[in-house]
Amino acid sequence: MIWKIAKKEFLLNLMTFKFAVGTIACVVLTAVFIPILAKDYQQRLKDYNANVAANQAELRKVKVYQNIKPTAYRSPNVLSVFSEGLEKQLGQSAKIELGGVPGIITASGSGNPFLSAFPTLDVMLVLKIVMSILAVLVAYDTISGERERGTLRLILANRAARHEVLLGKLLAGVATLIISVTSAFIVGLLILQFFPMVSLSGVDWIRIGLMYIASLIFISVMYNIGLLFSCLMRKASISLVLGLFVWIVLAVVIPNGSIYIANYLRPTETREKMAAQVKTLMEERDSKINELTKMLKDGGNWGGADGAFGGRFVLYCGKPYRDDLQKRYARSEPVRIRYADRIFEVQQQYLSGLMKQKYLARTISQISPVTIYESLMSALAGTDLDSYEHFRNRVKLHTNEVIEYIRSRTENFSSLSYFTPTKKEDHSEMLKEVNRIFSLLRDSESKSHFLEEYRKWEAKKLKQTSSPNLDDIPLFTCGLESFARTLRRTVHQILLLVFINALFFTLSFVAFLKYDVR
Repeated sequence: MIWKIAKKEFLLNLMTFKFAVGTIACVVLTAVFIPILAKDYQQRLKDYNANVAANQAELRKVKVYQNIKPTAYRSPNVLSVFSEGLEKQLGQSAKIELGGVPGIITASGSGNPFLSAFPTLDVMLVLKIVMSILAVLVAYDTISGERERGTLRLILANRAARHEVLLGKLLAGVATLIISVTSAFIVGLLILQFFPMVSLSGVDWIRIGLMYIASLIFISVMYNIGLLFSCLMRKASISLVLGLFVWIVLAVVIPNGSIYIANYLRPTETREKMAAQVKTLMEERDSKINELTKMLKDGGNWGGADGAFGGRFVLYCGKPYRDDLQKRYARSEPVRIRYADRIFEVQQQYLSGLMKQKYLARTISQISPVTIYESLMSALAGTDLDSYEHFRNRVKLHTNEVIEYIRSRTENFSSLSYFTPTKKEDHSEMLKEVNRIFSLLRDSESKSHFLEEYRKWEAKKLKQTSSPNLDDIPLFTCGLESFARTLRRTVHQILLLVFINALFFTLSFVAFLKYDVR
């Protein structure tokens, strides 16, 4: 009897106007926006590749270890077309600098101007809005509509048990919605295959498969919410109004309200307080460096040249100044590193407070299946807050790797290679040549002639200076976190959606047992 009822309801649902409109809307929206999102991903991938190539080119120009200041870039995530999450709202690069704090550089906009009109539209949003509303529309008159038409009494009079009727209608409703969800995923994946730079790995396909399963469970939850009101109300119109009201509460009120509640329950320290602490530490750092280097001379005959990553380095200098620089850097750089770590801890404490507030808001909003689904999809896509934290942690780890690499190559920042590419025995000869060129200035009426001579000499010497071998320098890599870790983070959300699903169906079953069919 269950299958007969399910088959009848399924065929009836397929012939309804609301199913046709909902499915077409879902498929069309997916077909329209997947190309836009895929093109945007391609542009961001091109920018990422160009930035990484420029970074590598700058590394090849490095003459001294002091100039090693690369930028760590996070590669764009192809799964962001399914759930954009926070990928474009948070920074995707960070400057790596010895003695500096690796601050995340905020993203400055999207590569696709059309996305300004649709800043957060993705497959998840289409399913969250269109399909969840369709689920409520399919379910709202499942029981109450049958009662109004007088057919529910006939069904129950025909030896059909109430649990069979309810299970049959549940199977039919979910099967109907599966067609719409599956169509949207198939259309989206087919369109993605036409973009040459879009490549899905085996793990990506597994993540997409879990997104698909999560979408089915979520749509089933929304159907059961509509079914519950249909079992509680005697009129289909009232069921519809209540169903849509609850949808607004779950999709809009709870997600936004949880932010205000978290703000009240867990207030964070102000940014001004954090900035004041950082300023104090920087002043303390400068004071300590001045104390350690106050006995050293500052100045002398020397000349510098432009280096990699916008820095400069010492091309030639006299022995007193060279010795002073060696002592200065040996004392100052370890201090800069220690205080950079302390400044990072202060900033980390401030950001940790913000993160805890965000996590609290997310925890509070977990009473809404809409929020659970949204959080689950962004986690599987690797675009949620935890994935961003994974990037920040990798940046800090890479910074420590680069510092230790420079430290090991420069004898704790005391060797000449840290600040000059010129060998010790060549400095005096270069000073003689510079003095000769300076003598030309006294005898020449044209200053531009002197500058031209000096630039030619400098270019010649720069070509003769050797660059350090950086073949073994640590390179930054940061892909998605491991699938096993993502699964551990999301399995409780999947189980929670399943539990909510079972809860609403149980409530619907209890309500239907007491339902007056007259």
